[in-house]
Amino acid sequence: MGSERVVILGASRGLGAELAQVLIGAGHQVLGVARKLDLLHQLEKNLGPRFEAYGMDLSHEEAWGPFQEVLLQFRPQRFFYVAGGGPHGSFAERPFHAHQWAWKVSFEGGARVCHWALRQTPLPQMVLIGSSVCEEKADPLAASYAAAKHAVKGLYDSLRAEAPSWDLRLFSPGYLDTELLPKGAPIRYKTLWQPSEVAARLAAWAFDQNQHGAHEVCPDTPL
Repeated sequence: MGSERVVILGASRGLGAELAQVLIGAGHQVLGVARKLDLLHQLEKNLGPRFEAYGMDLSHEEAWGPFQEVLLQFRPQRFFYVAGGGPHGSFAERPFHAHQWAWKVSFEGGARVCHWALRQTPLPQMVLIGSSVCEEKADPLAASYAAAKHAVKGLYDSLRAEAPSWDLRLFSPGYLDTELLPKGAPIRYKTLWQPSEVAARLAAWAFDQNQHGAHEVCPDTPL
């Protein structure tokens, strides 16, 4: 396997940061994208010259034009859209702009990258990150996040039918032991997936040519 140019959107922490470490260790060139530039710069310091940081708030419309220029220069061969999040709590009690943010970052950003990728020659691989927990079922107190993950699954299914030759994949992890999982969530009393373990599994699966266009679903918690 030769060195490739890979973009990770949502690279500053959690699964994205672990994935960057795995890919850098395998000799790839990684462009890490996130709004938390301080965390990206720390990754850049730790991972070395193969990692390049790009600060961008995926929820801001005006950020996408300059980012597309960066992509044209970087010429990525693979994308991992790991970015996502949303408010935890009663849908009615949370401000609506918090739900809008969840939809923009967890779904719309991935859709934008898919749209860009489909206009490139050759077509880069695209890996969307779903959720075994809520992409096809209810997730009480996380309605906006669950709605976004439902949309990601619908986008994947529809684009696979529309463009079957394109290597668009969907990877659906379970509960990850990261700071992004609310501290009071009942699931924290169970065994959770470790981000480093899932990142290694994700990278191996994404580079497996036999998995073209596949959907990989992890159990909600380790068996």
